[in-house]
Amino acid sequence: MKLAKNILSAVGLAALLTQLPACGSSDAASYVISTPSHSLSLLREKQFVWDSAWDVSLVTSNNPECMRRHKLQPAPDGEFKAELYRSLEGNYILKQGNNWYVTETRKCRLQQFKEPPREPGNLLGSFEIKDDMLQFVPAANPPATTAPAG
Repeated sequence: MKLAKNILSAVGLAALLTQLPACGSSDAASYVISTPSHSLSLLREKQFVWDSAWDVSLVTSNNPECMRRHKLQPAPDGEFKAELYRSLEGNYILKQGNNWYVTETRKCRLQQFKEPPREPGNLLGSFEIKDDMLQFVPAANPPATTAPAG
């Protein structure tokens, strides 16, 4: 009888746990290059609230030519920051933790660097948490922006 009672209690607890919301969370921020349709957007997503890392993606957009979502390396819970640079060649360099990426907006491609670049370019700003949400925070002295080719 005691075993049956414990099994019923365990089944009841399992049923209750399935009713709890397991929703994670997500947020996004964008760096507008020339228009909202020509931009770089960083997305952070957690499928479940108990996940210890964020899934991170970069959306490179230059409509109507292209738009692509690129999966980046996961980011651990806690303080989040991804720096965005503009290279001398006109590409964009993203530093997320120890990971470095280069993207261009002509064909919306992305590639991860094997080694950090020696000269990533001019710091445009960073994607970071401000007022409890992901935002693009411009650099203190960002370079003059023009409608770039890349």
